[in-house]
Amino acid sequence: MGSEGVEESEKLDVKPAEEPKKPIEKPERKTEEESLAKPAEEPTDRPEEKLEGKPEEKAEEKSEENPKPEESEKPEKPEEKSEEKKEEKPEAPEKLAPANGAEAGVKTSQEREEKVASNVLEKGIIYFFYRPRVNISDPQSIGDVARSFLVLRPTPIGTTLDQQNGSVESGAKCRLMMLPKKKFPTSGRERDMGFVEKAGQSMKSLQESFIAGDTYETSTRGEQTVPEARPYAEGVYAITSTKRSSHLAYVLTIPETIGSIQQDFGLHSRGSWVVQSKNPKHPGPSYAQINKDPEYPESVREKFGDYRWVPLQPEFINYPNAQFLMIGEATDDLGKAATAEEGGKQANEEQPGEELEKLGQENEERIEGLRGDDTIYEDLGLDATKYPKVPTTWNSE
Repeated sequence: MGSEGVEESEKLDVKPAEEPKKPIEKPERKTEEESLAKPAEEPTDRPEEKLEGKPEEKAEEKSEENPKPEESEKPEKPEEKSEEKKEEKPEAPEKLAPANGAEAGVKTSQEREEKVASNVLEKGIIYFFYRPRVNISDPQSIGDVARSFLVLRPTPIGTTLDQQNGSVESGAKCRLMMLPKKKFPTSGRERDMGFVEKAGQSMKSLQESFIAGDTYETSTRGEQTVPEARPYAEGVYAITSTKRSSHLAYVLTIPETIGSIQQDFGLHSRGSWVVQSKNPKHPGPSYAQINKDPEYPESVREKFGDYRWVPLQPEFINYPNAQFLMIGEATDDLGKAATAEEGGKQANEEQPGEELEKLGQENEERIEGLRGDDTIYEDLGLDATKYPKVPTTWNSE
């Protein structure tokens, strides 16, 4: 299926277009702050489900009597309660882009960095997870899923991946991003709000405090089991900017063959979304509120101005509780994320899509040289022998 166009919507309270500057020299990629901030499309469609309660709460088991479709994520018990006890300190966001050459598992190249288009704000490795509902050990459909989420693991812009690099370092800093609706949008008519659950966290920390399962007691139902979150896909990603919006594009490298599980979550071999960040200065709609705003420093807050929505920049999602909107753009294609507009790249730079496809091919070769699809567990710092193969169909687990 080709690229899906994002529907035009009214431009109310949206940051106006800025005149793009013609690049004369290759801009330094010190931080995300130097990326181009350009206007976004004002979302008009209401996401169909709420962002429930605190971000630290996990989804609960669905009522067994006449469950309503939209109640699949309503918490019966905050699964994250035990995690909150483990991590009582507020999370201090860290700069997520590691220094060149300082990170095990990736190799950086100045030549590679010089070829990456200037409108590529960030690139890295992306992981997709889902957590089954309480007491469900063998989910048979997406209806047995409590919630889905993704993990972004940024790498330096000049990163190359190959077989000699081995497993990527599980201590690298990541963002955990929740999607209460579970299924990723696949067209411009579909959109969903999510929020950053954790930022600046190592995969090891996420494994201990969030991905791991739990048990708890209730007075009426006895012991309840919260299943461990399960990875169902890995790939590479890039966040790119155009004149009016930002895009999150991905290319999957695990599993080797895409199956019904990945498709049920709205994933394909490659795809992209339009992504926007919500200004915490303005209250969200009643159906998409969380209990706490992100603790942005003033230098970040002022970038939102008085607009409700702005194109997503990586630094906006470096803080827990930051809210974002995903609008379906392309499936089996990279859409507008693949091409830099005039002024978005220099003559010696490749198109963003070329860099992402190249990074995806390198990751495939790295995976083939290691443990195949089991490499996803090694990348996450887990013992692959204790886990089943990455599933592609619901009955394969």
